[in-house]
Amino acid sequence: MKKDKLNSAAQLIFIDYLKQALINGYSLNASLKLLPKIWSGNSSHLVYISKQVEEGRQLGDVLHEVGFSSTLSAQINMAIIDGNLLSCLDQLSKLIRLKNKQLKKLRGELAYPALLIGMMVTLLICMQTFLKTEMSDNDWTSNLMLGGLVLLVIIGAFLISKIIMLLNKQDYYALNKLTRIPIIGPTLNLYVHYLIVSDLAILLINGFSLQKICQLTDQQPKNSLQQVLGAKVKNQLEKGIEIKAIIESEAFISNNLIMLLETGTTREQIGKRALLLSKTLFYELNLKLNSLIVNLQPLCFIFIGICILGMYLKILMPMYHLMETM
Repeated sequence: MKKDKLNSAAQLIFIDYLKQALINGYSLNASLKLLPKIWSGNSSHLVYISKQVEEGRQLGDVLHEVGFSSTLSAQINMAIIDGNLLSCLDQLSKLIRLKNKQLKKLRGELAYPALLIGMMVTLLICMQTFLKTEMSDNDWTSNLMLGGLVLLVIIGAFLISKIIMLLNKQDYYALNKLTRIPIIGPTLNLYVHYLIVSDLAILLINGFSLQKICQLTDQQPKNSLQQVLGAKVKNQLEKGIEIKAIIESEAFISNNLIMLLETGTTREQIGKRALLLSKTLFYELNLKLNSLIVNLQPLCFIFIGICILGMYLKILMPMYHLMETM
C-alpha cells in the first residue's frame, strides 16, 4: 500500500466524498467508515485511514502516509483542531481542482512542442549515425551542435523530473527550492502566501493568539510548511523580534499581513480581513498559473528552432567541406 499511494485525482475524490458525508450530518469517524462502501476503487486505503483515525491518530498524519503532501496534511490537522474541517476541505478541493485543471492545460499546450522536439532530436541522431560522409570526421561544428542539443534535452528532462518530485513532496524545503526557480518561482511563492494567509485567517477568527498558533503548528508533520514556519516565528518571537520584522524577513509570509496587523483591531476582525486577502491571493494565483502556461509554449518553440538550425547545419556543413576540397 505504501507504494500504491493516492494520486492527485484520487485525493480530490477522497476530499469531495468526505466533505459530502460531513455536510450530510455524519461525524468524522462515521464518514471515514462510510467511504469504503461508496468508493470501492481505493477501499484498502480507506479502510486503513478509518482504522488509524479510530485508534486515535490524527487524520492529516494518516493522509500523509497514503500520498497527501505534508503541507496539505498539516492544514487538515489544524482545521480539525479549530473546528473548520468543512471549510478546509472546500479550500483544498478548489486548490486540487485548480492544479489538475492547469496540469491538464499544460499537457495540452506542451504536447505538440514536445513531440516536435523529440522528432527533431531523433532525426539529428539518425543523421549523425547514418548520413556519414568522407568529411564527417572533420565536421566538428555539426557534431558539437548535436552533442549540445542532446545534452540540453537530458538536462531539461532531469530538471522537469526534479521539479515534479519537489511538487509532489511539497514540504517547506521543497517549496523553498521551487520558489528559487526563475520561471515558476513567483507563482509558487504566491501559492504559499495563499495557504499561510487562509490558515491564519481561520485561526484568528476562532480566537487563537499568535503564541497558540505557533504551538499548534509545532504539532504538525515534520518539515511541513506550517511546522517549520511556525517554529521559525516562535523562535524569533522568543528573542524579542517584532512581528513586523519577522514578516518582512520571511519570504513565505505575505507582506500584506503587516497592514492588517497594524490596524489595531480584534483578532476576529483581523482574521476576517485576512480571509478577504486570501480570496484575492487565490484570484491572483489563478491568473499567474494561466500566464505561466501561456509563456512556457514559446520557450519550447525557441528550442524547436534551435533543433531545426542544428539539422540544417548537419546537412550543409559536410557539403560545404566537400565544396572546399574540390
